[in-house]
Amino acid sequence: MADRRRHLKLVRPQYTLCYGMRLDKGNAVEQAHPHAPVKLPDGSQGSMALHVINGTAEEIKAQLLESVDAFFEIYGPR
Repeated sequence: MADRRRHLKLVRPQYTLCYGMRLDKGNAVEQAHPHAPVKLPDGSQGSMALHVINGTAEEIKAQLLESVDAFFEIYGPR
C-alpha cells in the first residue's frame, strides 16, 4: 500500500495571474479605480480594476505587498 502512495501525484489547480505595473513621477488620484479590459484565457472578455498608490518607492512597495497578501486572503484558492 505504501508503495502505491509513492506513485500518486498531487494535483493542484492551475491559475493565471494578470497584472500590470507602471511607476510615474508625481501624484495621481488614488480614489479612481478605472477598469481595463482583459481577454481571459478562455477567450471571453473581462475587466480588471487599476489601483493607484502614491508615496516613495519604499512606501509603494510596502503597500503593494500588503495588497497582494490581502488579495489572496480574499480571493485566493481555498
